[in-house]
Amino acid sequence: QQLVSFENRAQVRHIKQNKVRQQVSNKVQNPTQGGSKNFLWALVAIVVIAIVVVGFIVVNGQGKKAALFADREFADTTMTMEVSEDSITLSSPDAKADAKTVQLYEDYSCSHCAELAEATDAEMKSEIEAGNLIVEIKPLNFLDRGNIDGHSTHALAAAMAVADTNDPAMFWNFRTFLLEEQDEIVNLWSDEDFADALEAKGVDSATVETVRSGSGGDAANTLATANGEELTAQTGSLSSPRVLQ
Repeated sequence: QQLVSFENRAQVRHIKQNKVRQQVSNKVQNPTQGGSKNFLWALVAIVVIAIVVVGFIVVNGQGKKAALFADREFADTTMTMEVSEDSITLSSPDAKADAKTVQLYEDYSCSHCAELAEATDAEMKSEIEAGNLIVEIKPLNFLDRGNIDGHSTHALAAAMAVADTNDPAMFWNFRTFLLEEQDEIVNLWSDEDFADALEAKGVDSATVETVRSGSGGDAANTLATANGEELTAQTGSLSSPRVLQ
């Protein structure tokens, strides 16, 4: 009887130990049940937050770029404008018979062109409006070094789209912007940025979409390349800015 009792106690103890082990095992496993699902939702939440933050930064950055042109003081003008295959001619509707005609070769990535513009554009504008000067602007893109996706070509494509609107004041202001704000835009702006800036300034939607699409790149490259060849033929070298009479 004592032996049976001892065996019974041993069995009971064994059963209790198994129950304890099972309970411990359950306690260890319970915290992980559904853990992968919770982790997945946490990961999704982090990704969504990251997308929102990045989107805000991008939109805010685009707004600041557009404002760089939109917030500039707008200079009115009485000049007229004529767009040809290789130039944009600025003159007065009352140009004098003895008005001097010059060709201005410039590249919108050229810092020296920017220096010339800042030093002389105000006087040039006054002389054009007074009927004393006719300026044939002949854009270049040689600083792109043959890369049609370079800044000079993209900036020129945007400028030519503006010129095609036959709005001399808008063209003058946009050209001034391209030259004077080079530190902020050269190799930093895309067709999208140029389009946003023009839209913010009130340029018509058709022109804005033309710039945004980048469809004027080939024509701009053709025009600029031809001007570069012409300048080289006339002077023996290709550089900018150059003013010829």
